[in-house]
Amino acid sequence: MLLEAVAEIPSCTFPFKPRTSPIMCGILGYYRAAGLQKADIFQAQQALAALRHRGPNGEGICLIDSKTGKSWSFHSHDTPADVQTDLDLGTYVEGSADLLLAQRRLSIFDLSSRGWQPMRDHKGNVIVFNGEVYNWWELREELKVRAHKFHTESDTEVILAAYRQWGTDCFARFNGMWSIIIWDAIQQRVVVSNDRIGIKQLYQWGNATEWMLASEIKAIRRLPHSPKVLDGPTVDFFLRFGQIDLTEQSALSGVQRLKPGHWTKARVQDLSATAPQSYWDFPTTGVRDISLDDAAHELRDLLDDAVSLRMRADVPWGTTLSGGLDSSSIIYAAHKIRLRRKEPGAIHTFTAIFPGKEGDESAFVRFIEGDLGLNATFTNPLDRFDFEDFERFMYHQDQPVVSTSMYAQWSVMKSVGQSEVTVLLDGQGGDELFGGYHHHFYKYARSLMLQGKLGACNQVVEEYCALKGWSPKEVKQTIRNDVKLFLKLKLGSKMPGPPQITAWNAASSLVDVLKLDLRSFIMPSLLRYEDRNSMAFGIEARLPFLDYRIVEFALTMPDEFKIQGGWQKYILRKAMHDLPEKIRFRKDKKGFTTPHAEWITQYRDRFEDYAQAALDGGATNPWPKKPLRELDHAQLFRLASLGAWLKSV
Repeated sequence: MLLEAVAEIPSCTFPFKPRTSPIMCGILGYYRAAGLQKADIFQAQQALAALRHRGPNGEGICLIDSKTGKSWSFHSHDTPADVQTDLDLGTYVEGSADLLLAQRRLSIFDLSSRGWQPMRDHKGNVIVFNGEVYNWWELREELKVRAHKFHTESDTEVILAAYRQWGTDCFARFNGMWSIIIWDAIQQRVVVSNDRIGIKQLYQWGNATEWMLASEIKAIRRLPHSPKVLDGPTVDFFLRFGQIDLTEQSALSGVQRLKPGHWTKARVQDLSATAPQSYWDFPTTGVRDISLDDAAHELRDLLDDAVSLRMRADVPWGTTLSGGLDSSSIIYAAHKIRLRRKEPGAIHTFTAIFPGKEGDESAFVRFIEGDLGLNATFTNPLDRFDFEDFERFMYHQDQPVVSTSMYAQWSVMKSVGQSEVTVLLDGQGGDELFGGYHHHFYKYARSLMLQGKLGACNQVVEEYCALKGWSPKEVKQTIRNDVKLFLKLKLGSKMPGPPQITAWNAASSLVDVLKLDLRSFIMPSLLRYEDRNSMAFGIEARLPFLDYRIVEFALTMPDEFKIQGGWQKYILRKAMHDLPEKIRFRKDKKGFTTPHAEWITQYRDRFEDYAQAALDGGATNPWPKKPLRELDHAQLFRLASLGAWLKSV
């Protein structure tokens, strides 16, 4: 998207009403200590072009001299005609700037140059911003009381004003998803920030003489001397165990993800060596003293408000719908809000289906469709699958993926992109916050056993197995084995791989496991999948469950509120009293599943070709004694996804 640094904002005012100003985009920051030559600017534009899918409406570039603080808006071939600029490649003096901030933009409304980025305020500060601050209207009103004046209908302008008012403390006041780069002209510092959970990720590569920050790794790869080598330990652990994004290190050597809930402020030459500062972390206040009924009521209020905030839009919005508890909770909350507001029309929903196959949930979706009168769209990823599209999917993902579920999500986003819907509400986060995965049950039961609550442990196992139709004897043996592993780790043993692996297996409570799932094990990968799949089709995905207020609430609730009577996510089921019982108390949790084994079997020869490409591209075979033909479905797909990614970039 076009980034514009407005030299002077006009003093006139504009009519305004409280609505969101969504900015779906890709951002980039590029620094060269020796000064930017015209060839460097051209290279930066090539990197920015790799983010074009995130913002087809144009690009904006600002050049900055970090020694003096002076900045210039730069005109490129993709700058909209109504954006005022200071210079172009022909009038640029070689080496006069050493820092470049840029954005590719997809505008939802207010397409005028007033809200264009990079945006420059009257102090000379410059910002590029990807995401959305949902409470920008409330912050705007607060800042107006403090004598700040506004001239656009843009949350970007509010962020700049908030930074002028509160400095880096402003980030703790935002409710939203974002990656932000600010040039502080007064202090001559670069400020970088990511939202609390890392919904809008930002990647960094470089050193004191050259660095780049970008929304996606593919932009960094466009630089001629950026790293092209795989990070061996990261890739090897992914291939062996199916885990990636466990740490900030990416699959590409030297490229790291910015830590969620952190900011960095430094001189440009010191940015890559400066430790990030935390502005938010998981609550440490312990378990709240609250009744289950009161907690369920509070959760429903929080969820309704989080959904309501994310429904603010001047464009058509819709939801994903799997028929499970999380996505159904979002849509029933949205339906209630629409009824209260007397909004006409049906909610548009999007679902992946696999008729007659494992993982198909279409019957539940059609039940909800009939109950609420939805405008439902269904897509069958397996029927539409082809390898040209699979390579496009892997190109956009930026790193390998663990299963075909991610491609199914891609197919759903493609169907959204073919509709009029631009904003999409999604149920991501419900499992990680409220104990929805099977391993959460095992860790909870183990914690009861470790506390000596053997009766309670036996009871919860019996209740759980009765719902699942499982053998209590086998489940209890699994828990006893987990206790033995826990004790070994507490005595100093280590698990293979990053330290997060040992910490996860040595977590003594369910809430500690949830925190690790959110920070390392599950959520970073899911957020990457969600962001890349949605942005590939110009869709802004909003995640109400990851509203930081709900995160803080969930992590201060007793573990027994999450797992009770054999039911996982019990407090969410209790809070969502208006869900039909068929959905509210489903026993057959599937997650976002696909007929994975059948999928791989049907196309095994082609997946083996991609797997071989991964080995030819520098990946080390973690199963040296196994020919590709003998790899199981999960192993083959992981290796094939790596090969397809390497082939696509």
